[in-house]
Amino acid sequence: FATLTDLPELVVSYDGTSKVLTKSVKDIEETEYIKRCVYGQKTFNYQMNLDTEDKEEFYNSIEFGKAFPIFNLQLARALNIPIEEPDRPKNRYQKYVALITTFAKNYLFTEEFKALFPFKQDAFIDVPGNRINHINPNLGLLEFGKDQYGNKRTHLVPKKAMNILNPYRRPSNQNIKIFFICHTSHKDYVLSFYQNLKEGVNTEKKYYKGLEAYVNIKATASKEHFIEFTNENDPIPEIVEQLESLTFDHENVKYAAFYISPFDKFTPDPDDREIYIRIKELFLNEGIVTQVVDYEKMIINIQDQYNFQFSLQNMALAIHAKLGGAPWKLAVTDKKELVIGVGAFTNQGENRRYIASAFSFQNNGLFRNFEYFNQNETELLAGSILKAIRDFTSVAQADKVVIHFYKEMSYEELQPIIDGMNKLKLGVPLYILNINKTEAEDMIAYDVNWGDKLMPVSGTYIRIGVNKFLLFNNARYPSDRFYSDTDGFPFPIKIKISSSDDDAFEDVEVIEELLTQVYQFSRLYWKSLRQQNVPITIKYPEMVAQIAPRFNNGVPEDAKDTLWFL
Repeated sequence: FATLTDLPELVVSYDGTSKVLTKSVKDIEETEYIKRCVYGQKTFNYQMNLDTEDKEEFYNSIEFGKAFPIFNLQLARALNIPIEEPDRPKNRYQKYVALITTFAKNYLFTEEFKALFPFKQDAFIDVPGNRINHINPNLGLLEFGKDQYGNKRTHLVPKKAMNILNPYRRPSNQNIKIFFICHTSHKDYVLSFYQNLKEGVNTEKKYYKGLEAYVNIKATASKEHFIEFTNENDPIPEIVEQLESLTFDHENVKYAAFYISPFDKFTPDPDDREIYIRIKELFLNEGIVTQVVDYEKMIINIQDQYNFQFSLQNMALAIHAKLGGAPWKLAVTDKKELVIGVGAFTNQGENRRYIASAFSFQNNGLFRNFEYFNQNETELLAGSILKAIRDFTSVAQADKVVIHFYKEMSYEELQPIIDGMNKLKLGVPLYILNINKTEAEDMIAYDVNWGDKLMPVSGTYIRIGVNKFLLFNNARYPSDRFYSDTDGFPFPIKIKISSSDDDAFEDVEVIEELLTQVYQFSRLYWKSLRQQNVPITIKYPEMVAQIAPRFNNGVPEDAKDTLWFL
């Protein structure tokens, strides 16, 4: 197929390394956790539907002693295989390009292979110049708090800005109190943690000087609400008992609870991993936001004060946003647009996909509210999107309505929205952007003019088809002389733009406007200072869809307009 040239093209991609168990299917009792297996020179899906004669014949021919499962988390937990934190290279471009280049050289650019598929040249394609463009970095400018004279303060890079500027808007409640939930044996370290959180770190190079200095809020400890438990595997009954005996002044005070978790996210026991979900729900029902802290990491961090400050910066940022503050917003917001994001998360244990929609009024990126649904509840999803459109257009005239969707929208998903917009008689175009929340790995581009770092400048986009693009979102700007590896090397995202309106693309500038909007919304992530490659219109809904369906009683209505899930 001809994507970038007029000739047939061959895509070479690397999709990670799979581990294969040395134990065969024959020796495994928990077969329900087996997914794909290696069998001879091929792989197959052990759980495949036996709905054809060929599949049935193949299944009956399998020698279980020669079929070896490919590692997956559920199977590993069932077999008590230790789960290690994945080894992530600092620069994925370097590893990726080295692997595909070596593969092409050894297997494709050979006389034997070229006798079958003659290449025009023994190299990867140089992207034609007419397919490359760049978003102006200044369109990603962010607005922070005003200075003492009332002047607007702006910056491109939150990581640098937060060291010298105040957040854009404080939480609306002036009285903020913090308390802790921890195991009895962890109390001493909790005190050290709180001192660093409140007062800053003890190191020569100091960027984090305390919660008040960093996010410009007053917050004090609420010692009377301190909760400790003795049973680390089942702390909920103890926590509930103590919580019921406590009194909170919700009318005047906003509370934030720090849960010091004895378990990290890679703990093998699923019940242990669910504890923090139960705690999040328990306190959310009380109107209290929570921040989870991994106990083991906390101890290591306290002993390494220089690096600890970067974790504290992220925690302070997230707490500020959870309490209702806005650390920063987009500075360039000329048009009145409603942007609706729909993201998803697949629960592998339940084999069920949940979707959530997050709404943002206008183009300034400030979050409004969200709903979440099962994958098949398309009418409810359409209803929530239409409600957001109706609420917005009742107070402002929209120039256009934009939906960022985690996949290509089906007819069943899209048609109720179009019908609803027609009934509202809006007369404005609707644009759908299919944004792959997983990074593009089948097709990437790299910059050979940037030494060995290879990552293209942020805001670069490449046309790879009709209204299809690769967009690079990162922290590399044209004016940068130095780039820190800690800023990351994210891969591009794939975007496909469509519209139900016949004349939607008559204005050639609308494509760049829509891509710019994605670029801008990727700069509004308030869980971490690290630049994201996926916009919050996809990222935030995914986070909601990952947590909310695991709550016993759903998300309280008054929590659907807060960022408690960060």
